[in-house]
Amino acid sequence: MEKNALRPIIKVVKEKCVNCHRCIMVCPAKMCNNGSGDIIDHHPELCIGCGECINACTHGARVGIDDFTAFKEDLKNGVNIVAIVAPAVAASFEGNYLKINGLLKSLGVKAVFDVSFGAELTIKSYRAYMQAVNPPILIAQPCPTLVSFIELYRPELLPYLAPIDSPMIHTMKMIKRFYPQYKQHRIAAISPCYSKRREFDAVGMGDYNVGFKSIQQYLDESGTNISTYQSVDYDSPQAERAVLFASPGGLMRTLQRYDGEVSSYTRKIEGPHEVYRYLAHLADSIKKQNTPVYQLIDCLNCAMGCNGGPATLNQNKHFDDIERFTEQRNKEIGKHYQPALLKRRSLSRNKLEKTIERYWEADLYRRSYKDRSDIVRNMVIAPSQEVLAATFNALHKTNESDRLNCGACGYKNCEQMAVAIINKLNKPENCRHYVDIELKLQASTHVKNMLNQVYEHTLAEMYKNKEGLATLTSRISAAAAYVLDSSQIIEKMVENIRSIHTSLETNAETVLKLNASSKEGKERLYKIETVITQVEEQSTILIDTCKIIGDIADETGILGMNAAIEAAHAGSELGKGFAVVAGEIRKLANNSGKQAVKITGNLQNIKKLIAVSKESAASAREQFEWMTTLIDTVKEAEVSIHDAMNIQNSAGSTVLDALNEIKILIGRIEETSRSLLASGELVIVQISSLKTL
Repeated sequence: MEKNALRPIIKVVKEKCVNCHRCIMVCPAKMCNNGSGDIIDHHPELCIGCGECINACTHGARVGIDDFTAFKEDLKNGVNIVAIVAPAVAASFEGNYLKINGLLKSLGVKAVFDVSFGAELTIKSYRAYMQAVNPPILIAQPCPTLVSFIELYRPELLPYLAPIDSPMIHTMKMIKRFYPQYKQHRIAAISPCYSKRREFDAVGMGDYNVGFKSIQQYLDESGTNISTYQSVDYDSPQAERAVLFASPGGLMRTLQRYDGEVSSYTRKIEGPHEVYRYLAHLADSIKKQNTPVYQLIDCLNCAMGCNGGPATLNQNKHFDDIERFTEQRNKEIGKHYQPALLKRRSLSRNKLEKTIERYWEADLYRRSYKDRSDIVRNMVIAPSQEVLAATFNALHKTNESDRLNCGACGYKNCEQMAVAIINKLNKPENCRHYVDIELKLQASTHVKNMLNQVYEHTLAEMYKNKEGLATLTSRISAAAAYVLDSSQIIEKMVENIRSIHTSLETNAETVLKLNASSKEGKERLYKIETVITQVEEQSTILIDTCKIIGDIADETGILGMNAAIEAAHAGSELGKGFAVVAGEIRKLANNSGKQAVKITGNLQNIKKLIAVSKESAASAREQFEWMTTLIDTVKEAEVSIHDAMNIQNSAGSTVLDALNEIKILIGRIEETSRSLLASGELVIVQISSLKTL
C-alpha cells in the first residue's frame, strides 16, 4: 500500500460476488474496482468510501468495515472510553437518540457527547475563517468521502477545501481540551459513515468508528430493543439548530441563524449522481478562471445527507420518514433556546453564544489535507490516444458508432471501459459490443478456420464409423438369421410340446380306464376267491361223502358175501337166485368202493388245485392292489405333468409371439442400419466437400 494510501473501509465477500458489475455502475471512482477476473475485486487505495456499492449489491458481496468488535472487546476489558454520537442518530433510531446514550453507558462508556454541539463549534469556525479570509470559494468538508475524492481525483480543489475540522473532530478536540477528566480516554464515534475512520487517521484523533448498523445488529443478536433502555442526557452542552447538520443543507440552515442571506451565496448539493459532476465542473471552471457562482459549497456524498449514510439503517426509507425525527428534535431544541434568543438583541451575548465561546479557541479546530493524486497516477495509467485507439480496435470499435456508451459494463462510457482494460482493471469479455462481434466472427471466419481443423478428424472418424456400421449391419443380418433359426427351432419345440400334451391327455384317459379296470379286476378277484373258498368247502363235504359211500360199499360187500354164504347153505333153486343177487350186490359194492376211492382221490387232487388257486387268487389280488396303487401314483404324476405341459404350451406361445416381435424389430434395425450406412457414406461425401469451402 502507498504511504499516503487510505485504509480499507469496504470489504469484498468474494464467495458472494456474482460479477454483475452493479458496484462499478454506481461507483463514482470507477477505477477502484477490478473486474478483470471472475469477481469484482476492490482497490481500497483508490476508493473514496462513498458506500454506494454496499447499498447497490443485492448479494451481500460488499460490506462496510467499522470498529465495533474492538470497541466492545475493549469495554469488556475495562478500557476507559467516551463516546461521541452523530446527529443522524435521531433519524436512524426513530427519535430514541437519548436511549442510545443509555445503551452506551450500560456497555461501560464513561461519558457521551453530542456531535451536534461540535457542529455548533464548526459553524463558529466557518464564520471566523470566512470573515478573516473571505475566500472566493469555500467547499464545506464535513463529509470525509468528498474529502477523499478531492485528495485523490481533484487535488486542484484542495486550496478551496475548508481548512476546518468536521463536527466530529471539533467534538473530539473539545473533549481533549476542555474536559481534562477524559483527556486520556479513548474516543468512540457512533457514526453513520464508514469513511469517518479515514478522517480520524488524517487528524490523528479518534480510536473507534462504530456504525449505527453495528449497534442495531448488537441489539438484534442480544434480543433487545432500543426502547427498553433508559433515556440519558448528553454529557456535553446542548446544541441548537446544528442538530440539522445530518440533513441536506444542515450547514446552511445553521448559518442562517447569523446571516439571513446565506442561501444567496451557498450552493447546496448532495447525492453521488450530482455532487461529483458538480465538483468536476467546478474544478474545470477554476482552471478556466471563471468567476464562481456561489462562494460556499454545502455538499454531501449521500442524497439524504448523513441521515442516509451507508452505516445507517435508512437506505430504503423515504426522505420524509427519515427527516421527520430530525426536524422534531430541532423543534424540541428550539424551545430550549428560544426564550434566551428573544431576550437578547445580540446573538454573541445570548446563552448559546456564551456556551459556544466557552469551548471555542482560534486555530484549535484547523486542519490540513494531503494531495493523494500520485496514488491514482501510479496505479492508473492515463493512456495516450494511440494506445486508446488500439484498445478500441481490439474491442471491435473501429468507428464512432461502435462506441455505444451503453453502460452495460458499469462504466460511464466506452472510453472509461477502455482505460480500465488498459490498466488490467477489466477485460474485453465484459463489453457487450465486443461479445456480440466475437459471436458473429465465430459464426463466420472463426467457424471456417475451425472447420479446417475439424475436417481431418471428422472424416477419419466417419470412415471408422462406416467400417463399424458395415460390421454392425453384417452382425445384425447374422443376428436376424440366428433369430429366424431360433424361431423355427422353438416353433418345432412348441409343436412337440403340443404333441406331448396331446399324448399326455390320451395317456391320462388310458390311465383312468386302467385304473377303473384294475379296480374292477380286484373286485372280481375278491369274488373268485370267495367262490374258490366255497368250492373248497364243498369239496371237503364231497370227500366226506365219498368216505361214507366207501363205508356203505364195504358194508354192502360184506352183506353180499353173507348172502352168498346163506344162498350156498340153501342149495336150492331159490338159493341160486339169491346167490346171483348176492353176487351182483358184491360186484356193485366192489365197484362202488372202487369208484368212491377214485372220486376221493380226484377230490383230493381238486382240493389241492383249489388251494393253489386260492393262493394264486390271493397273490393276484395283492398284485392288483399294488398295481392300483401304482396306477394312482402314475395318475397323480400324469396330472402334474399335464399341468406343467399346459404352462409350457402357454409359455411356448408367448415365446413365439415375442420371437415374432423380435423378428419384426430385427428387420427394422437391419433396415435402419443399412440406411444409416448409406447416410454415413453421404456424410463422408459432404464432409469431403467442405474442404473446398
